[in-house]
Amino acid sequence: MRGRLVRRAFALGAVAAALAFGLCACGGGGGGGATDRKGDLAVLNEILARQLAAVDAYGEALPLLRGPGLATARRFRAQEQEHVDATTKTIRGLEGEADPPAETVEAGELKSAEDAWRFLYELESATIDAELNAVERLTIGWPRPLVAAMAANQAQRLVLIRRALGATLAETVPEAFETGETAAPKEMMRP
Repeated sequence: MRGRLVRRAFALGAVAAALAFGLCACGGGGGGGATDRKGDLAVLNEILARQLAAVDAYGEALPLLRGPGLATARRFRAQEQEHVDATTKTIRGLEGEADPPAETVEAGELKSAEDAWRFLYELESATIDAELNAVERLTIGWPRPLVAAMAANQAQRLVLIRRALGATLAETVPEAFETGETAAPKEMMRP
């Protein structure tokens, strides 16, 4: 049993690494074309705004979770803070100022652990979409792998959130490509 879990974890890690590599290889701009440092700083500040909002949003969901689910969500929040730190460092590496526009993520009325997980599912999906769009818009090549790796990390989280919402093992990775637009299985997202 442990061997199967290790193989699955390795396979998931390999898929995430392949996703990150693929995103880096096919990101738009920067392939010998002109770079736009000011535009890239704006893109990175938009991502930073999203990441800061996500850290705060996790704070709204955490009080409803217990046990291993709470520990997992706390870890996700800490990872998101690591993304904030890395994005801030990248902005400074471009000799820019970390000055993200204000962004909030409305949680609505969360009453249960299931509500919290659904909210986090939507949060992570939207963040993947934002980060993939950022990879495409960056004109300077070296920040792309970082942003692509962040999107891959968000995709890993979606797998575990789907599981927390009751997805079967097969439903945890329903598509070959995670774009942030994949809806959770219908039985998980019942009204």
